[in-house]
Amino acid sequence: MQRFLNALPLLAIAGLIWFHFQQPNTDKPKLAKRPSETESLRCQVVSNSIYDGDTFRVQCDGREQKIRLCGIDAPEAKQPLGIESRDYLRSLIAKASNKVIVVEMDRDKYNRTVAEVLFDTPNGEQSVQEEMLKAGMAYHYKQFSGNCHNRDVFDTAEDIGRSQKLGVWRLPNGGERPWDYRKLNKS
Repeated sequence: MQRFLNALPLLAIAGLIWFHFQQPNTDKPKLAKRPSETESLRCQVVSNSIYDGDTFRVQCDGREQKIRLCGIDAPEAKQPLGIESRDYLRSLIAKASNKVIVVEMDRDKYNRTVAEVLFDTPNGEQSVQEEMLKAGMAYHYKQFSGNCHNRDVFDTAEDIGRSQKLGVWRLPNGGERPWDYRKLNKS
């Protein structure tokens, strides 16, 4: 019995360590794995093709396609932070040497490829959408994120940007949402 009582503090410490590693890390969203190598393409972003914070063109396997980032909506160019959002996306892509991993989800009504897009970092693959949301340079477009593998990560990433009052979250009430802006400014 005495041996058991002497080992009890060690068991308690081991239990605390085990418990700690079982808890989710809320500081950084966990990126879900991409489906598989066969369902994703390594692509080159076409020079000068980043139109705004959620759309650009890529060259994949000798074919060019327009990409619409799944699950996010960035401010339009004429909206507050529209140009900043575009430039932030450009900086993310530039850090990745204009190389991205495209995981196609769908096609939209404009025949763009709706995709989750990842880029390589020294610490592994990172989601472009997650980074845009954490920086407050886009909104989680929940209405159109149902097919996105990482939609739950997008919620957490947006919460980080909002809580730190970054980007659009510095604006009163988080600014006018791009989907509302487009409805009011149809040409």
